[in-house]
Amino acid sequence: MTDWNIHYRRICISHRLTKLDIVECCRLGGLEISNSKAEAWRRASSSDHRHVTRMTEAEFDAFTRGLVDWAREAYRDAD
Repeated sequence: MTDWNIHYRRICISHRLTKLDIVECCRLGGLEISNSKAEAWRRASSSDHRHVTRMTEAEFDAFTRGLVDWAREAYRDAD
């Protein structure tokens, strides 16, 4: 079984995503989540096992679909 949280965490670190960025990526990908859910996903791939929420494949798919549009806009603004 794939651990989607590990991939999620690596993407978040590489793009320096905030919780608000993550919520926006998910929204753009068709998934409404809270700030606390975004943080729980991040904790799931660390050694801290309190309040762990495992990301499903469908959630990871929505996040990465939205990430493409979010990145286009975010990096265009940076230029």
